[in-house]
Amino acid sequence: MEVIFTASDYLIIGKPAGLLVHPTNQRSEEKTLVDFLRVEYPETVSVGDDPRLRPGIVHRLDRDVSGLMLVCRTQKFFNHIKNEFVERRVLKRYTALCNGRIIKDEGDIALPLHKVKMRTLVKPRGDESGKEAHTHFEVLRRFQHYTLLDITLKTGRANQIRAHFYGLEHSIVGDSKYCNTRFRNRASFTRFVKFDRVFLHARYLGFYDFEGMWREYESALPAALAEFLTTLAKSS
Repeated sequence: MEVIFTASDYLIIGKPAGLLVHPTNQRSEEKTLVDFLRVEYPETVSVGDDPRLRPGIVHRLDRDVSGLMLVCRTQKFFNHIKNEFVERRVLKRYTALCNGRIIKDEGDIALPLHKVKMRTLVKPRGDESGKEAHTHFEVLRRFQHYTLLDITLKTGRANQIRAHFYGLEHSIVGDSKYCNTRFRNRASFTRFVKFDRVFLHARYLGFYDFEGMWREYESALPAALAEFLTTLAKSS
């Protein structure tokens, strides 16, 4: 766990992959980001819509995703930034590696999402009954069988990036939950190089504070992801 920046009313946290943000239920004994906050930043225990389970938490990252998270230290700031999320004035950008070669240099994905059991999936084309979801991507580099992407979220649905690229038949590398059937044999390569996480990193977070000042924070690609890219480049 890394505290990247501390302000009087918020924290910027660097969440590692594999860590849950908050418990899935009250009986869970698994350590989470919330456990860290309760001990190190006890003022957060009275902040939020549900401070008993999610103190200070205004957004989250999936367990298998690393990167930047904003945590609120005061209710006033929580209310402010929650509204910024609602109005889509918070900018979140990710680095991801997907299976397959994406031909377009950039594009927008506007496929509605809906819950199916424990997964978020795209609705069939022409079916607009799901929740609105928009993702923008730019290609950073193409490998023989993979594409490195810079992704900007326009909306913040649960599992949005993973579900959108699964829906495009370009699932995120290392993602066993959202993995297209035609890429399952690629798992042998990730096992060979001992890569055991989802290649998705929240690298940039920008928002307006109380005074209307734009605040932005960045996070370098974790060593495991950078090393995987190096290995991939050598093998391509």
